[in-house]
Amino acid sequence: MFRPTDRYFQGRTAILATKHGKEQAIAPLLARLGVRVVVASDFDSDRFGTFSREIPRRGTQEEAALAKAEAVLAQTDADLVIASEGSFGPHPQFPLLPSDRELVLLVDRRHDLVLRGEVLSLETNFNHATVSNLEEALDFAERVGFPEHGLIAMAQADPLPNTPIFKGIQSAEQLQRAIATLQTNCPTIHLETDMRAHMNPTRMQVIAQAAADLVQAMAQGCPQCGWPGFVVREQLPGLPCELCGAPTGAIKASRYRCQRCLHQVTVPVPETVADPSQCSFCNP
Repeated sequence: MFRPTDRYFQGRTAILATKHGKEQAIAPLLARLGVRVVVASDFDSDRFGTFSREIPRRGTQEEAALAKAEAVLAQTDADLVIASEGSFGPHPQFPLLPSDRELVLLVDRRHDLVLRGEVLSLETNFNHATVSNLEEALDFAERVGFPEHGLIAMAQADPLPNTPIFKGIQSAEQLQRAIATLQTNCPTIHLETDMRAHMNPTRMQVIAQAAADLVQAMAQGCPQCGWPGFVVREQLPGLPCELCGAPTGAIKASRYRCQRCLHQVTVPVPETVADPSQCSFCNP
């Protein structure tokens, strides 16, 4: 169904907008398409927002990633840029569980092309706690994969101006010093997982999954014009119920569409019927 897209990316260099080691997850996957990834020099991604919230993110997740890419394009002569942005919170389908939504964006100035890879994952240690002593802090730390996964400590969940924030805590000694400093002004402190990529191996794995999704989009050319990014643009519900035959909310087909010539292909799912539990008539 797809046409090869080697001529668009083979032998090119992509500048990665990061200062938190994301090249570890992204570069090996882009290399499969013959793309060399180089980290942008002196790039401060914190100015686009921090997970510790002292600098709020402006706009949506995609807008933040695009702003990073455009900043690199503005300060270099690069024509291929990659930027990544993560977002953490309740899973949209399982609200009691935390989730990690990772977006990896590729901007190709030579071909006026924007492609994306995206993953929504339940694999995350995103968490926080209020503690009053080192014992409570270490108990929380053990639950979130410390010390391989870093911690952030601050006086309260909403940072106040000119109050210390301790990031990248990866030892009991660092944690103890942070608690002692913060407790000079308040009896309890706020602890949370450090979600920056270089401090969070679990997140780094999800970034790699999003990068793999991007590579797939780069490799899938439109069968009509060959333009990269021939990916699913729409999921079509309506798979018939196995019991009564009525259409359900289950997906019956995926629709691929080219962003250049708008050619589209609809591909049915392998299943021919949906479980009655998904039917509003059989399971109201």
